[in-house]
Amino acid sequence: MEKAATNNPQSCVIGDGKSHPLRILVAASGTGGHLIPAMHIVSALKHKSPECVVEFIGAGRPLEERLIVEKGYTRHIVQSSGVKKRGLLGVLQFILRLPGGVLKISKLYNSFRPDVVVGVGGYVSVLPVVVARLKGIPTWIHEAELTPGLANKALSYFADRMSTAFAETKSKGRAKVQYTGHPVRSELEGVDRDSLPKNGPRHLLILGGSQGARGLDEAVAHIAPMLAERGIEVVHQCRPDAMELVVNSYRAAQVPAHVVSFIDDMAGAYQWSDLIISRAGASSVAEISCVNRPSIFVPYPYQQGTHQSDNARTLVAKNKAILVEENEPEFSKRIKSALEKLLDPELYRAMKVAPQGAVRLDAARSIADGICSLVKSH
Repeated sequence: MEKAATNNPQSCVIGDGKSHPLRILVAASGTGGHLIPAMHIVSALKHKSPECVVEFIGAGRPLEERLIVEKGYTRHIVQSSGVKKRGLLGVLQFILRLPGGVLKISKLYNSFRPDVVVGVGGYVSVLPVVVARLKGIPTWIHEAELTPGLANKALSYFADRMSTAFAETKSKGRAKVQYTGHPVRSELEGVDRDSLPKNGPRHLLILGGSQGARGLDEAVAHIAPMLAERGIEVVHQCRPDAMELVVNSYRAAQVPAHVVSFIDDMAGAYQWSDLIISRAGASSVAEISCVNRPSIFVPYPYQQGTHQSDNARTLVAKNKAILVEENEPEFSKRIKSALEKLLDPELYRAMKVAPQGAVRLDAARSIADGICSLVKSH
């Protein structure tokens, strides 16, 4: 457990009539797909109620250090285990870790005394939400995917509220479902959505997600010569261990490229870009939808079910994106072919101006409002 420096929060009145700072416990596993929207929700909560006290339950993974601990929040590590696609071993690990996890969470609730527990997806959120339900603590979960994952399918029977990234998402549990859209960074409100590049698309942004994308990194050698011929500049977020490979591939083809393992200023990267190649995690799809950039989505080939492919198809259906599956034959040729199509000025313009309906930039704020209302009414 890491402790942050504490401040002196002001008081606020919650549902029981007692005056004290609102205390919020957020459970989110250690991938960007869960942590980044969790941080957007927390930012909205702190903006709405600056005096609130927020702590996290995590899995102890490296990205949590960057996004939680380095930002000054307390993180409590609770060992748990996922079971989907892990067979008997996954079930046994979950059972063996269950008593210790329940005991640690119960002690945490007794000491921290949260007014609400928020689960933002992944197996790490399961025990905190279930134990909170048993203790009578209000609970809110967020579903990022079009079709709920295994964790949230189970938690929908324990949680009080479920916010969803997609209006079409359905749930059979007791949780009251509220469509909010997916939390995105507030800086996206300043990104130009409508302007067309004067001389056609020239700036390509490649996003491998919080952990990079091996297939995209290895495909660079095949697409770089074509990018050089078209005069395309690139910003490429890759896996740390693929940095040398990616840099050398662009250098050999003489493509102007900025290669990084993490992008801190994502709003700036979106503003710079004309088109995007990206994984199809819920956060990526939501943000690309908000900034309105014609895109190629490459779902994670080992995704649970078809979550990422389904996310991508929501924009493909609106003629805003092209879907290329990495686990099909000749991936490098197909990604090159899709990119050639997207670089065609007429097709690019058609995708850029295609209507996509309402865009939710206020999801984090809506979730924060809902969480506060839930606590007051409980």
